[in-house]
Amino acid sequence: MENGPILYVGGDEDDRYLVTDVLESIGCTSKVINFATGQELIDYLNSCKERPFIILCDLYLPQMNGLELKEVINADDKLKRRTIPFIFLSDSVNPKDVDDAYMSLVQGFYVKATTYEGLKKQLGAICEYWELATLPGEKM
Repeated sequence: MENGPILYVGGDEDDRYLVTDVLESIGCTSKVINFATGQELIDYLNSCKERPFIILCDLYLPQMNGLELKEVINADDKLKRRTIPFIFLSDSVNPKDVDDAYMSLVQGFYVKATTYEGLKKQLGAICEYWELATLPGEKM
């Protein structure tokens, strides 16, 4: 099955490069589209026709943080109904951030691995899980 693109929202250019590189190295066939801000992602989601595979999002972003971004998506019925898996992948967190994230109905929260091999393991597990999942509107 061909998946739509992986949308990665990260505030740091090095992180965006690293995540893209790791996804390519594990054989992920989805195109990776990077965004520096949550508003860029919202603009893209409002204009694209294809269904993205997943959204990977850093918690700490310029302009609006990842939790605020998820709330914007949840508040927009059109975006919410697209049922795109939303997963946090962040460098550091505190327990309140994790609680708040799951209360906003994210599908996962990962503290980003500090090594290349660790990140490969994390992103491989995330991609494999969502490739096997059935989402609303898919043919069974």
